[in-house]
Amino acid sequence: MTCPQWKTDDGFEMQFGVNHLGSFLWTLLLLNNIKRAAPSRIVNLSSVAHTRGKMYFNDLMLTKNYTPIRSYCQSKLANVLFTQELARRLEGSGVSVFAVHPGAVQTELARHINESMNACVDGTLHFFGRYFFKTPEMGAQTSVYCATEESLTELSGHYFSDCAKTKPASQANDKEAAEHLWKMSEELVGFTWEQSNQK
Repeated sequence: MTCPQWKTDDGFEMQFGVNHLGSFLWTLLLLNNIKRAAPSRIVNLSSVAHTRGKMYFNDLMLTKNYTPIRSYCQSKLANVLFTQELARRLEGSGVSVFAVHPGAVQTELARHINESMNACVDGTLHFFGRYFFKTPEMGAQTSVYCATEESLTELSGHYFSDCAKTKPASQANDKEAAEHLWKMSEELVGFTWEQSNQK
């Protein structure tokens, strides 16, 4: 989260590549097996940070306008848009798809934020974090809930936080943006919906 302007081995901006494109490709590669196992679930890990996100379709890798938080928020918005488009495409297949905000969890995820802080601020955040942040076990609860709760089958495509369906940001409900992101993602990873459906 909020790492410097790094690239993946494939040349993608690190946060967009890992947080969105990696999940996108992995899901498509596993899709036939997931459908064969229906009823089944796909849970995409997003974040409340998607509410601050914007899709920069003319520069998804943010080569001209990179900031760590802008990149992170865009990637988390991409997770919600991907979830909605995937749910639409899988309608009637027995596969349900959910996007999840795990909450503020005390992990190493925010380690790069500390690089720009002095030791005093970093120490203060670390001390208070144990009181205000979730443990990893608590942070996993909504993901596990969406993966196992039988009553959620009809809520495919929705966004969840604290084990409850939650309204996402308005920009996360943009069907045209979700479709456009899907097409661009296919081009970037070199693998398509049609290929994922081949036996």
